[in-house]
Amino acid sequence: MVEFVGSESGIERDLVPRAGYTLHALPLRGLAGNPISQASAALLALKATARCRRIIQRTAPSAVLGVGGYASAPAVVAARTVGVPTFLHEQNSVPGRVNRLASRFMTETLVTFPEAEASLRRAVWVGMPTRAEVFDTSREEAIRDLGLEPPVVLIFGGSGGALRLNLAAAKAFAGTTPYTVAQISGRRDFARLSTDNPRHRILEYVDDIWRYLAAADLVVSRAGAGSLFDIAAAGRAAILIPFPYATGDHQLHNARYFTERGAAELMLDSEVSAQTLRERVEDLLRDDERRERIAGRMGALATPGAAAEVAERLLRAGERESGS
Repeated sequence: MVEFVGSESGIERDLVPRAGYTLHALPLRGLAGNPISQASAALLALKATARCRRIIQRTAPSAVLGVGGYASAPAVVAARTVGVPTFLHEQNSVPGRVNRLASRFMTETLVTFPEAEASLRRAVWVGMPTRAEVFDTSREEAIRDLGLEPPVVLIFGGSGGALRLNLAAAKAFAGTTPYTVAQISGRRDFARLSTDNPRHRILEYVDDIWRYLAAADLVVSRAGAGSLFDIAAAGRAAILIPFPYATGDHQLHNARYFTERGAAELMLDSEVSAQTLRERVEDLLRDDERRERIAGRMGALATPGAAAEVAERLLRAGERESGS
């Protein structure tokens, strides 16, 4: 049995129950803001930790896995206080200060990028767990199901930090194009975007991103670890535009893991305009050989066994703890 703990305001509130799992939703928020807001957030976290302790004592899990962020901290802290094996999955190539400290208290810290091992205690490289659909969906099936006319360019930037990319893409592809553009804007920016191009779809949100990845000839994306390894699992050429204000500039470091291996091309946020974005996209679309070479190298960096290895490590730790 697997159960989840998360925030009442996070996307997990919809996604976890829809996937058929129990979610314990907690009233949490980040520590940003003025001192009063920070104190209120800290009090919520303390109350959530006490509640998580009761949840853990009632459900008696074999292990607890934290995936970073303020929503996972109460469950991880609570698990440590009652002696449950506790794991952390570090997604980024440059771990933040909190995770570097937290790794000292973990049974193991599982990392997505090999370079992160040196910064963390008891670190083991496993890669990024990626849902099977991203690996398994065929291009032909996806194009048919989505009703897209190839070639297809997919553009997405995540829920935060993508306004510059969204505005540039909406302007760049608003006119006629000899290719289809699927732009997933995120809910925050959607109302600000429009297009006159019938081959330019601007979508607020999709819950089947694997279909769009499978249909794409080229992907333009920010450089969050989850997005990068989804692109790798689909084996698609990419232009990566790291969010420049990510903590520790970790998106730039994430992107360089791929670009230095010839698996993607890098475009800095400061370089993005409607003109430059369209030029870079069309340059790669015209060069089939270069695009296919990049796609092949991107696919080689996928980690298809990551999810199974994470699960196995949690189960083995539970077995050791119970003495079975």
